[in-house]
Amino acid sequence: MLAGFLRALRTLCPDARLTANIPFPLAAVRARTPEVDWQPYELSLRQQNIQSCDAWLGLGGSPFQSALSRWFIDHLIAEAEICRAAGKPMYFLGVGVQSAHELDVPEVRQLCGQAAAIWTRDSASAARLRKLPEIGPVEAAADLAHIFFQQTPPPRALAGRVTLVANFDYGAWTGRDACLRAVDQLDPAARVWLAQESRELPGAEITLHAALPDLERSKWRLVSPDVDGAPLSDVLGRWPSGEWLITSRFHAAIAGAWAGSKVVVVGINEKLRSIARDLNAPLIEPDADESTVLQALRSARPSPLPVALFQQAWQSCEGIVRSAVAPAR
Repeated sequence: MLAGFLRALRTLCPDARLTANIPFPLAAVRARTPEVDWQPYELSLRQQNIQSCDAWLGLGGSPFQSALSRWFIDHLIAEAEICRAAGKPMYFLGVGVQSAHELDVPEVRQLCGQAAAIWTRDSASAARLRKLPEIGPVEAAADLAHIFFQQTPPPRALAGRVTLVANFDYGAWTGRDACLRAVDQLDPAARVWLAQESRELPGAEITLHAALPDLERSKWRLVSPDVDGAPLSDVLGRWPSGEWLITSRFHAAIAGAWAGSKVVVVGINEKLRSIARDLNAPLIEPDADESTVLQALRSARPSPLPVALFQQAWQSCEGIVRSAVAPAR
């Protein structure tokens, strides 16, 4: 998503300067995206950057969710207070709303009301935001990853291969065995267990692969293409696209569509349901039975829609440049 935004910005506003303060190690992100001035997550630096900027931008993701933790909402509230004190406009670009309930939080409503404009990554998120009693302009668009994939697509889908990206947000995959039995029915030539997340987190790909019974695990080749600091183009070069892709990760679904895979989306949250609609891909629940999964696999077709979604994403970047950059010039 960030790579897509940076590609658009290089064309639309090549002299723009970006700063970001993050509470994570800086070396890898500085190596991967040197276009951004990555700085430590210190209050004095955040205040200084906001006071000297033309606009504050909340970029991508699902920033308003608080079901698992309040930390990011608290971060945004602090940022909003700094912006208000400094008189700086706040924008959100390429963001999603996981559920209508997260917009019931008073602080979230305050954040959305303070935003000068919001561009979402799907139409459902825009519809939810527009129902708020106090809200500025909200435009429905598409995820900014489409901009990156349009120029740097993954390798083309390999015939006969099933690629599986299994992540369940620190939880269990209740339909695992049924899904794997459905894959057996396809009798694929190759099976790849793709770890988009390279860390061994509970409920994520590497941990779920390790928990497979020995015989089942032997059928699946574990591939983790990410390397800290490596350019995303290098990572994508190692992306094992399959004729079929079963995924419970949002951006893996987008990558699969650009690779020409027959994508089946596991709907563990609203953003997965939204991307299934956007790609016209079959959607299954995490506890789907074998026949349901098999029907989804057999009905899946390569998506004809990524180019149109790229255009929507690009237009949202044009919108933020017009709104946030042009007035400052």
